[in-house]
Amino acid sequence: MSGTQAAPLPPLAHSATERALQGALAFALALLGFFLPSSTAGTSIALGLLLLLAIPFAPRIARQPWSAEPVLGIGMLLLAYIALRTLAEGPAATGLSEVNRYHELLMVPLVWALLRIARAPRALLLGLVAGALWFAALHWLAPLSPRLGAFIASRRISAGFGLSVCAFLLFEHARLGALPRVAAYAGAAFLVFTVLFATEGRTGHLVLLLLLACAAWRAAPRRWRWPALVAALAAVLALATLSPGIRGRVAETVHALDTQQQPAIGAPDATRIRLHLLPNAITVARDHWLVGTGWAGYPAAYRDVAEAGTGPAPAGAPWLHTDNPHNEYLMQLGAGGLPALLLFLAWLAFPLVRVRAQRHRGDPWAGALACLALAFALGCVFNSLLLDFTEGHLYAGALAWLLARRETA
Repeated sequence: MSGTQAAPLPPLAHSATERALQGALAFALALLGFFLPSSTAGTSIALGLLLLLAIPFAPRIARQPWSAEPVLGIGMLLLAYIALRTLAEGPAATGLSEVNRYHELLMVPLVWALLRIARAPRALLLGLVAGALWFAALHWLAPLSPRLGAFIASRRISAGFGLSVCAFLLFEHARLGALPRVAAYAGAAFLVFTVLFATEGRTGHLVLLLLLACAAWRAAPRRWRWPALVAALAAVLALATLSPGIRGRVAETVHALDTQQQPAIGAPDATRIRLHLLPNAITVARDHWLVGTGWAGYPAAYRDVAEAGTGPAPAGAPWLHTDNPHNEYLMQLGAGGLPALLLFLAWLAFPLVRVRAQRHRGDPWAGALACLALAFALGCVFNSLLLDFTEGHLYAGALAWLLARRETA
């Protein structure tokens, strides 16, 4: 199949208007895809355009089979809970900004519905591929420009995660014949090589390892799946030993674990900061597990716990004041309590629990959707990926695409 099937279009009095709207929709989808891996501003602009286009398409959006995709409803329930729990803290502007940080939960149903309406839904995929390849190329040009190098360094976590996801999507579309195989496989290999040798984000490395295992499992004949999985992991791990970036991050992690009971000398590294964040975030979650601190109240609750700690902490230490525990599960439990965590887990798990039933119905994309959800779930152990703009929006875009893509199965 060549793309998501558009919902039947009702006759319009002015076909030129329809063509203009469809052209604008294709442009906005391509723009969104291109900016998702690298640009928060570009992503926001593209989403603004899609929101504007949702107005003339509203009647067709309302007629979409919303009940067919429960993951959309679960995400909206989670967003509604976040909003209600935050409003319960008071109508402060900071509270509204905290709710806005989770608007990708609204982005998923919006993009899904517009993809079903669009006559050229592949614009999103093609834009995403172009944006990922461009962003990967910038990593190799970064040594030539200090300014570009600083930009790439600031995107370390999101780049590793996003390029890994895009490599997997390219591989799956090539394997299932939805994109030209040679070009798509070459693009996927380039993205994998970039994550291994031009990025230093450990989250991206782990997500890449998981998605490569998923790719090997899905591509191999049934009786060869386990040998293919072991061979793929062994090959990637052997290749990773040649990467200075990966060797450096492993050494940093081991050193931090060996010396975590000793006072840090000089500026703390990312590993040491996370080792201090984790017990504090666990304490906040333990103390507020029922209904949470509220998202606006989380920084104050965390600060109280961190400042009450007995370990040495220099003034201004980065683990004393934060609104991000770098773990989405602890973020949801600490800020929103048990209801938020259960809704978040359900939102993550639904693509996984449905995969067997969908596969029996002949859906070739159900497994890819489950792999994507698994990768995001893994990344959420080490970062608050739903809270983080780039990672959360890229996952939302990819999730909406695969949910809509399954309509061709």
